[in-house]
Amino acid sequence: MKTVLLLGAGRISGPFIDYLDRKCQCKIVAADLSEENLNYAKKFTACSDIVKVNAGNEASVLIDEYKPDIVVNFLPPEYMSRVSKICLDKKVHMVHPAYIDEDTVRLADSIKKEGLIFVVELGLDPGIDHMSAAKTIDHIHSNNGKVVSFRSLCGALPAPDANTNPWGYKLSWSPSSLIGASKRTARVLIDEKEILWPDGETYENVFLYDVPDLGVFEAYANADSTLYKKGYGIPEAKTIYRGTLRYPGWCETICYLNKIKFFETDVRPTKGMSIAQFTSIQAGYPGDPREALCKRLGLEPWSSFILRMEWLGFFEDTILPFESCSPRDVISLLFDKKLVFGPSERDMVVLCDEVVGEYPGGKRKQYKSTLIDFGVPGLWTSIARTTGIPPAIAVRYILEGKIRTPGLHAPMAKEIYESVLEELMSEGIVLEETITDI
Repeated sequence: MKTVLLLGAGRISGPFIDYLDRKCQCKIVAADLSEENLNYAKKFTACSDIVKVNAGNEASVLIDEYKPDIVVNFLPPEYMSRVSKICLDKKVHMVHPAYIDEDTVRLADSIKKEGLIFVVELGLDPGIDHMSAAKTIDHIHSNNGKVVSFRSLCGALPAPDANTNPWGYKLSWSPSSLIGASKRTARVLIDEKEILWPDGETYENVFLYDVPDLGVFEAYANADSTLYKKGYGIPEAKTIYRGTLRYPGWCETICYLNKIKFFETDVRPTKGMSIAQFTSIQAGYPGDPREALCKRLGLEPWSSFILRMEWLGFFEDTILPFESCSPRDVISLLFDKKLVFGPSERDMVVLCDEVVGEYPGGKRKQYKSTLIDFGVPGLWTSIARTTGIPPAIAVRYILEGKIRTPGLHAPMAKEIYESVLEELMSEGIVLEETITDI
């Protein structure tokens, strides 16, 4: 029996393990430092070993002990290059759902030379979005067309029936990633012009986007879209835009929080300080926090931003549980307390790809691919399912020889995306596709 070593057994491990338990004859060894994570992973298979260990630091030892045929890295992104180098040294295949880092890219020639298969960026976003894009782009190119524009928008959100707070958001993931993205730099290509929005300015360049059957969302650019001119093999494209979807009002809130520097990481003494006092000091006007924010931002007390801040708890006299902390720590505390799903509530994943192709003679077609998926309360979230199942499929197909080309791969290769997208359909993760003459 083949052995799969899973490093990190967090939320996406459940759907990952469940899929392999149902569809692949293999033994799974799950390694994590958290007892809670390991107990969660253990629920989904009887064919596994559960190892309580710092998987990031002990990856080499674990590979030596269990001699896996493939390693799956679900650890935080900072472990990617370390685990990649270890897998290369130990001559073990690897799958990873997160964005590839530069150190791992530098290993590409050695990975191929050793006959190893490393599949990275195979989750939801990145992952399913890559495969949807590659399928459409290959279709356009194979029919003598060229890509005029490409746009991909993705959001992990509360389902409409669970969208019950004025922030329009609930955490289906750690708050640290969400908060870190609030100051992210974004770069897009629009009508052949590169546009850079540094330090969270992307939230000031929002537009509305209509998702059929769901309604209108806000969309804003995410990270560096221009990289995909090369990554997707579309040097001819005049517009490339990858972005995030949120319920209306989110971008306004993030912009105001950025204006008062609530996402900064500078630490200050806070022993005995209330949240309300911290908010007033952050706004720059000691006293009533509501008045302080209104004065600083030029808002009225009835503005939607002020009401959202009140609802989340920024005006409360509760004493901060830190002797010292940063503004980001305060936001993380409140997010973790209030932006949470109830036991019977479900999350939702929305992915919308739009590609415009132009063919000889000037005829243009627009290709739309839309994924709408919901979590299952009490079992797993949609974001965990759509992030965890794609790498599980890749693991299965590498072990079975369906994915066999050595090298470092994001899932834009036909050998990967054709089979994985087809299998995702059998798991109920379906992209609805339409083609329109324009």
